Amino acid sequence: MQHLALDARPLRVAGVTSIAAIAALPLVPGHDAVGCPLRAVTGVPCPFCGMTRGVGRLFDGDLGGALSLNPGSVLLVLGAVALFLFVRRATIRVPTWAPILVLAAMWSFQLTKFATGRPL
Repeated sequence: MQHLALDARPLRVAGVTSIAAIAALPLVPGHDAVGCPLRAVTGVPCPFCGMTRGVGRLFDGDLGGALSLNPGSVLLVLGAVALFLFVRRATIRVPTWAPILVLAAMWSFQLTKFATGRPL
């Protein structure tokens, strides 16, 4: 089975930086104006639509709200926390199929919401 070998150090920095930026986002005037480029052009949501708002809901203690916006937001926070607190290896090996499966599941979730008229 093939694996992706990922350097854990930049992933830790990216995870902590992303969570800190999303936590500070409500302090920025007009932060709600940032939208998804794919959705703006085509009207179709991307796999990542709702993740920023989902992480924000997690910081507000609203797990259900985060999951309804994009379950990937919960995975992102859990992954960032796990990388920062528990993973001490310099290299992380991920099966090559895993990112593809996660991306496909996230997009399926978004397209189902889109097709059924649920709020994105």
